[in-house]
Amino acid sequence: MGISLKPSRLKRYGEIAGLLLKYGGRNVVTGAGLEDALGDDSAEQEPQARKAGELAADLERLGPTFIKLGQVLSSRNDLLPPEYVDALARLQDKVAPFPFEEASRIIAEELNIRISKAFRSIDPKPLASASLGQVHHAVLPDGRHVAVKVQRPGIRARIEDDLDALDDIAEFLDNRTRVGGAYSFTDTMAEFRKTLYRELDYRKEAQNLLTLGANLTEFDRIVVPRPIADYTTSRVLT
Repeated sequence: MGISLKPSRLKRYGEIAGLLLKYGGRNVVTGAGLEDALGDDSAEQEPQARKAGELAADLERLGPTFIKLGQVLSSRNDLLPPEYVDALARLQDKVAPFPFEEASRIIAEELNIRISKAFRSIDPKPLASASLGQVHHAVLPDGRHVAVKVQRPGIRARIEDDLDALDDIAEFLDNRTRVGGAYSFTDTMAEFRKTLYRELDYRKEAQNLLTLGANLTEFDRIVVPRPIADYTTSRVLT
């Protein structure tokens, strides 16, 4: 008997079950308590036939929470074969960007000012894009060149829903399986949740930059970016 599927999470349960079926087979799906989340037309797939590179793409399609999981797994060569570790490593810094229109809307909302007034210019093409946000080069009205990190739209609510679904699976594994009893997936998920919540608050990152800069002030060849307080919120870091 699997986990009790909550109606509001049925779609997500099904997507997670599909991922487990693709890379682990039906036994893995059953072991995770998600057999009821698979559609009746789900065909058995041969996990070994799948390329390692597909896993990174599949996690990216599932969204930020699963990209972060992939990042964690990319450092666990004790759990995954080398080809999977290498494939997941790209999730550290090569994630598809979101449209600049969304980024500019979030910046304007967070800073409570029009983009044209906040910056002399801002490059619509991101310098980098990661699981939680992306970075744009901009120039302030006083001429200073800055990097503007913008959080992905709607990411907080989506991560919350994903973590709740993963918590259900972790609890089932801990209570119903030998491996869960040995590794305590519930505790692991609690730590993962805390880590993600910290990363979602860019004000904490800004404070970390200030602390790091103060601690390294005597090393004049090390440059630590300084956050600009008036241009920094929980979702925008300048």
